[in-house]
Amino acid sequence: MAKGERSVATDTLVKKIMDDIQQLPTGSGTMQLPPEPELMATYQVTRYTLRQALKNLSQMGYTFQAHGIGTFVRPRMNNHAISLQNPVGMTDEMARQGRHLTTKHATIQATTVAEAAFLPIGTQLDSNTPLWSVRRFRYADDKPFIFEQSYYLRNIVNQIPETALYGSLFNFVEKNDALKVGFQDTIIEAGSMSQEMAEFFDMAEKSPTLSVRDDSYLSSGQLFAFSKLGYDARDTKLFLFKKI
Repeated sequence: MAKGERSVATDTLVKKIMDDIQQLPTGSGTMQLPPEPELMATYQVTRYTLRQALKNLSQMGYTFQAHGIGTFVRPRMNNHAISLQNPVGMTDEMARQGRHLTTKHATIQATTVAEAAFLPIGTQLDSNTPLWSVRRFRYADDKPFIFEQSYYLRNIVNQIPETALYGSLFNFVEKNDALKVGFQDTIIEAGSMSQEMAEFFDMAEKSPTLSVRDDSYLSSGQLFAFSKLGYDARDTKLFLFKKI
């Protein structure tokens, strides 16, 4: 199996195990996973793929390994915290919390870097670089949840279908064979709401907001998208696992 195929198999297994973990009752205590041979048979994968998946799950904070004993699922509390380390899009992340994420309004238009409302975190682009400007107003269980502004480099992402605009842009990018996604830089910043954002959240202008900014790169190191997701600071919890 080629290296790229191994990576895909590992990512697929990670998502399957995450799905199974998310089916556990909220507040479940620590639970030990079955031994490796049983997991290999259950998921029909090789030992290499299984171990890579378990390593990834441990790094994301879903499991921990006790040497000589086995792998355990960490206790999960339903506090609606958004994980910054999940290898899935926001639509799937919310679904695993038992919440329904929808996009009720979205727009896309051609623009350039010179006209962008903000720039990438760590990459300089020529002001004439053509972009797609994507704006989405997203709701969780019919309540305003994310005020999203994203930019995609048009010379890399040729088109964005309406199904992706109103569905999952993450899945659209991930399943696009022409895009070999590599890594993402993320910055979390506090700020105040613009009038448009305040109207979306039904709050006063300049109310506090929490923004998650992402720069997305191909495996070659080429930037292909940058975005800002704005949340109501009063109701937003972000989760990040750190191993010490």
